[in-house]
Amino acid sequence: MRRKLLIDARKAAGRTQEQVARLVGVDRTTLGKWERDESTPQPSQRSVYAEALGVTLDELDAMLSSVPQHSKQLPEWLTTYLGMEQSATMLRAHEPRAVYGLLQTPAYVEHLARGLCIPPVTDTYLRRTVDQRRYRQKRVHDGDLTLEVVQPESALHMRVGDAAVMAEQLGVMVELSELPNVTIRITTYDSGPYAARRLGDFVMMSHPWCAARVHIEGYSGGQFITNADEVEYFAAAFEHACRVALSPRQSREFLRELADTWRVRA
Repeated sequence: MRRKLLIDARKAAGRTQEQVARLVGVDRTTLGKWERDESTPQPSQRSVYAEALGVTLDELDAMLSSVPQHSKQLPEWLTTYLGMEQSATMLRAHEPRAVYGLLQTPAYVEHLARGLCIPPVTDTYLRRTVDQRRYRQKRVHDGDLTLEVVQPESALHMRVGDAAVMAEQLGVMVELSELPNVTIRITTYDSGPYAARRLGDFVMMSHPWCAARVHIEGYSGGQFITNADEVEYFAAAFEHACRVALSPRQSREFLRELADTWRVRA
């Protein structure tokens, strides 16, 4: 269990539950719930909690994420990303490669993983991947995470699985776009070239306890960009992509019509 790392960190710091609770300003019962994964500290409590444990905020977020961890399969950069994602209040993503991860259906996830991985992945790995994705999506469905996605049209025409899988995937995107905390914008072929396309896929994360940061991913893994000027450039590129994209309402209709097209092919 990931939360066991909280206990390990506390013991490594040589502190009892009572001592850490006093430093954070909560009672021992609350701290015990954090360590048992029955509740989670508020963003305003995390900085002092991390200090009491002798860990960084990034390390604390990874411990708090409760995302299933499989150390033999998840690289360190991905573990850190998942932890940061779990504590973010807003994600703004530009994803030209495929349907954005937090919008993906289980069937889409499975077929995407089968197509991308060499050698072929095991059924156990696929089940873990789907379960992990469902866990990550829970905050979106519950309204705890504000999500803004710019999705180029090309990613929606790429067949992942069969036509039925694609029809279901696009239908779910329509449903998600109707949630008050989810905004999806589609850049069509008519949008032409724009700065974010040159930058590729990236995710901007907002947290209450630190400045915004950007995550990019490449062949060698992922990395966070925290330099204020660089983050501002990505933010400007994202805003420009929003301007050249279809409006949220138009994007929803575009998705609905494309889902119907895939259904005809199923």
